[in-house]
Amino acid sequence: MPLYKIRADLRVNDDNRNLVLVAIENETPAHLGLKLAAYLSFWEQDLTLEASAKHPALAGSAFRPDLLGTDIGGQVTHWIECGRTSSNKIEKVLRKWPDAALIVFKESEFVARQFRREVLKEMPRGERVAVYCWKDGGFAEWMDCLAEKIDVFGDCGGGKFNLVIGEKIYTQDLLKI
Repeated sequence: MPLYKIRADLRVNDDNRNLVLVAIENETPAHLGLKLAAYLSFWEQDLTLEASAKHPALAGSAFRPDLLGTDIGGQVTHWIECGRTSSNKIEKVLRKWPDAALIVFKESEFVARQFRREVLKEMPRGERVAVYCWKDGGFAEWMDCLAEKIDVFGDCGGGKFNLVIGEKIYTQDLLKI
């Protein structure tokens, strides 16, 4: 059965959080999996999932990220996209928030490298975009660990996972392209 909701009890890096991810509109289970991985990868930033258009940091923007990080003053520090995203959106985010870290999560190395080439070719400052991905087959292994209700224990950050998800051990170092 496709996974359109993830309720996660997270005990990671000596901290506890509860997280609920629910698919909206045409969102796929894979997109939910990417968002959870991105959230865990940047655990220390305590990112906002699905920031609304009313979020003060997004004032005047037609775009919203999958995950948003802000500093104490409300300035955008991290803008994270998961899966498919347009180069037009990336270019506008780079211009509007020149000091923010712009990060994209992709399912495979092939797709990530293709996206990286496109970004570097088509836009100024494209080198500022960090792209994280799984080695081939790794994303399927990640998705196999996920369920509608999961308990996650362990350490993670910066695309490195050393976790127990449910009863499965998951260790992975994502590639940064």
